[in-house]
Amino acid sequence: MKRYLPLIVILLFPFVSAQENLYEYDSLDIDIDVNSGFELIATGGNARVEEVSTTIYLFPEESSRQQVLSLNSDGKKQNGQLLFEWNNPAIGTHSFGYSAKIKTNHQRMEVRQKIPFPLSPQQVSEFEKYLEPTATIDSNNPAVIAKAAELVEGEDDLFKAVFNLANWVDNNVEYDLTTLNAETAQKASWVLQNKNGVCDEMTSLFVAMTRAVGIPARFVSGVSYTTSNLFSEPWQPHGWAEVYFPEIGWVSFDIAFGEYGYIDVTHVKMRDGFDPVDPATRYEWLAHNVELKTSKLEIKTEISQTGNILAEELELEQEILASEIDIGSYNMVKGIIKNKADYYAATTLRLAVPAEVEIVGKNKRTILLAPNEVKETIWIIKVSDDLNKDYVYTFPALIWSEKNVSVEDSFIAQTGKTSYSKEEIEEFNIEVEDKTYSRKVSFRCDLPPEIRMGERADVACTIKNIGNTNVENLNFCIENVCERIDLPINQEHTGKITVEGKIVGWNKIMVTAENSLIQKSISLQYMVSDEPKITFSPEYPQSIVYGADFSLNMNLHKESFANPQKVVLKVDSFAGESSWEMEELAKDQSIVLEMSSKKMSRKNTFEIEVVWEDKEGKKYAEKREIVIKVIPASFGERVRMWMNAVVNLFT
Repeated sequence: MKRYLPLIVILLFPFVSAQENLYEYDSLDIDIDVNSGFELIATGGNARVEEVSTTIYLFPEESSRQQVLSLNSDGKKQNGQLLFEWNNPAIGTHSFGYSAKIKTNHQRMEVRQKIPFPLSPQQVSEFEKYLEPTATIDSNNPAVIAKAAELVEGEDDLFKAVFNLANWVDNNVEYDLTTLNAETAQKASWVLQNKNGVCDEMTSLFVAMTRAVGIPARFVSGVSYTTSNLFSEPWQPHGWAEVYFPEIGWVSFDIAFGEYGYIDVTHVKMRDGFDPVDPATRYEWLAHNVELKTSKLEIKTEISQTGNILAEELELEQEILASEIDIGSYNMVKGIIKNKADYYAATTLRLAVPAEVEIVGKNKRTILLAPNEVKETIWIIKVSDDLNKDYVYTFPALIWSEKNVSVEDSFIAQTGKTSYSKEEIEEFNIEVEDKTYSRKVSFRCDLPPEIRMGERADVACTIKNIGNTNVENLNFCIENVCERIDLPINQEHTGKITVEGKIVGWNKIMVTAENSLIQKSISLQYMVSDEPKITFSPEYPQSIVYGADFSLNMNLHKESFANPQKVVLKVDSFAGESSWEMEELAKDQSIVLEMSSKKMSRKNTFEIEVVWEDKEGKKYAEKREIVIKVIPASFGERVRMWMNAVVNLFT
């Protein structure tokens, strides 16, 4: 009987819903209804109202990424606002609002080259008002100034400086939809201290930091689409930021969405200003003995038409350190990201793995790439210790971006394969984002899959430059044997080491190459085998009463790392010879014989032999005898047992 380990292939379900594809379109036609109202309440005799006016400040304006296709309202449009007026209105309820059809386009203010930082006074001339502190955006707070200065210290690229501020807020301020945050706009300094808030708070802190280091920024209000389960409706009021880039214009940064340098087409801009607490509506009235009670501004949003799917400007590749590991082992997944665009682009990456695999540390990676730049990032993962040791598992690992660009690979987890500790993996967990050339070198290694204890074997690994840049001063290592080499375009270099079979089981060899452009590593596995060995321990009763049934348990124990091959178990007894065969003994096995004592004599000998081979055909054997006594309960049973002894002797 040949034993196969059951194979378990773990699949990932789709990691986004179909609705989230709204983020991928190049345009959307969006229907927006904005409505509110007020009630005029008489508070005394001779109540009268001469006039009421209301201004809605949340109103979509035309821009390069946003067109107002139609507008239906009784209000007067002026200076990006809608004004509603009532002369001699009656006591009671009044309503106002507008409906509009908006087309949003995926247009961004593209930053194609480095803009020096810090900005000069001439560069921010006429934008000084966007550097001033406000009630909520207290950019003059000492703690805000200190943290912002720390994050941009030594940076001479404006986009990178702004990215550093945005990414810090994203990674350190927790989105917290509590009553405190949802109903009251907190100061930027409060957010910095408490490390929580909603989109308004996160944006306020970001804007305060940019202003603190001399970069003009403003707060933007509007609506956007979300798939978060924190909200009962997908379309919600939302706040984000715009940062001024000299010679470019106002560049969008949405911290809550992780969109740096752009916003997706679900964002509808309705207002920009200095402070998020600026009112959405304003009321003025002239009346006698009348109270005006306002209602909340309600915004309803629906999609009427979608455009085309965007062409992604990023390319993703993936490498997994070890293709086969032990159950409970750590592993490493590397993501390689290339910006195909001729402008700065930031992307947020996440790793999707099955529930049986743990991601160590933060999953989210937000990475900024200059035009046509390549960067790398890594995740450390761990396979659960609680998996069934009798199965072979295939685990997928999928890297995906906020716009659902993805790349997938897989690895195998199986008992007995090489195990990596967290410390071993962390040796390769260096800052790899600036190692832009790693995918332009390849490894090819030759080593025997198995060697015997005490034997030696040669391992040869060849590294080749498959890119278009000469590689210099490359530290190329096979385990602890390292050499400094230069690798011109299309050239290769081979290194060799000799390994000795010292530790039985799966052994690993790390192959690495590193310089200022490259950090590449792979793990090789080979097995050190010993002589296959089986011991057996029969379980049986020392004596039984004549006529009773009993069990003889044959327990085969695999004592070696190597699996014994062509295993044969033979049992020679009064009942004749019985045998069981199996192609391979991969783990301990028990064979149970159900027997009757009716053909047994007073003293019965069982001869047991186990025979097996190694992979080269060398034979091994172990023999053992056991004796089981039978006790008669009557004279007649003694006679039958004597007759059984005679029969067994001749047969």
